[in-house]
Amino acid sequence: MRNSSLLMALVEVVGEDDAAGDPIQLYSYSVDASAHQGFPEAVVRPESSEEVSKIIQIARTYGVPIVPRGAGTSLCGQSTPILGGIVLDLVKMNRIKEIDYENRYAVVEAGVVYDDLNDRLLENGFLFPPLPASSRACTIGGNVATNASGSKAIKYGATRDYVLGMEAVLPSGEIVRLGSKTVKHSSGYQLAKLFTGSEGTLGVITEITVRVIPAPKFVATCVALFDALETAGEAIKRIVGSGVTPSSLEVMDSYTLKSVKRAIGANIPEAGSLVLVETDGEEEVARKEMQAIRGILQELGVKEVRCSEDAEQRE
Repeated sequence: MRNSSLLMALVEVVGEDDAAGDPIQLYSYSVDASAHQGFPEAVVRPESSEEVSKIIQIARTYGVPIVPRGAGTSLCGQSTPILGGIVLDLVKMNRIKEIDYENRYAVVEAGVVYDDLNDRLLENGFLFPPLPASSRACTIGGNVATNASGSKAIKYGATRDYVLGMEAVLPSGEIVRLGSKTVKHSSGYQLAKLFTGSEGTLGVITEITVRVIPAPKFVATCVALFDALETAGEAIKRIVGSGVTPSSLEVMDSYTLKSVKRAIGANIPEAGSLVLVETDGEEEVARKEMQAIRGILQELGVKEVRCSEDAEQRE
């Protein structure tokens, strides 16, 4: 049986505890956070790039696809094995290998959880800022593979803007290093940027060097409620065009608001739409920017505005 011999070959690389072919584990890896499903033939959990390389060569021998997987938080099905094959779970490659605050970079393995890295960075006043919504669970490797971003993209950009370099394993099994540890690196084809967002189609990302920045000293948050979604859209357009760069700018329609209220019991009044906006940086500047934003909201006949500079209230 091909499945049996494939599993045996994988066991030789990672051991019995980290290679699975039983139906329960295969079912667990058949889905991510999306509505898609596909059953793999095997699941394997490597601990190094060298093991990933050997697994890829086994996949080539058996002619089966490989789906790299982080935490499975994707809402689009990127980590679902719709063609079967091997799910390559990088959960055990979770070491933060180096943090250099003077040169503003961190080197992490692909399985490092986003919030775990930021917890370390914030201890010294630094931040890795893309902030995807699933930051408590998602991995840096998954962030890079999907070019993830979140509510702070308007000011801080997406993951690609912070990738300096990486180690990856090509479909041939060759291990390559791309990019560098320097912020300025303008020669060559910028292959680390090309791999970012490639969703496993070019190779398996196993280690990433990311740029880190000083964390903002001050944050102000406002939530504005409008009767109509169109008015919220106009507010966003005017804020963006005003010259102020908020650190977060999000909109919810009435259906989303009702879902949020049901899910977490949030105290949100009935409204046609909600705009959440944040400013950050130096206190005087961030407060001045938020004052300008509130002026725009008032001009548009906002139904209600709630603002806070307290961390617990903001959350």
